[in-house]
Amino acid sequence: MVRGAGAREVHLRVSCPHRVACFYGVDTPSLTELIAANNSIEEIRQFVEADSLGYLSLPALREAVADKGDYCYACYTGNYPTQLVNIDDLLAAKDRGLIYTPLATKVGLVRLNI
Repeated sequence: MVRGAGAREVHLRVSCPHRVACFYGVDTPSLTELIAANNSIEEIRQFVEADSLGYLSLPALREAVADKGDYCYACYTGNYPTQLVNIDDLLAAKDRGLIYTPLATKVGLVRLNI
């Protein structure tokens, strides 16, 4: 699109790549939906048709937003502050007639008649 508007070069810079699912506001519950989780930087660069592609490191991102420990970086690191349910496991359990819930983790999967 940018080249169609006359750009001779396209250089894309993005915050840290999302390589893990985010359950806290960014609607990306599955790794299959995340381009950086499944492709190299070069593959992504070719896909978006950019001349170059670069990402900020997590420390650089934190510095850029003057973070004093107030921000969540779970979608970059995979370190979530709460217990989560893996959506892929949940969908597989639903397909088998099982529901996986945080409560059920203490006793295993629970069969529900849905």
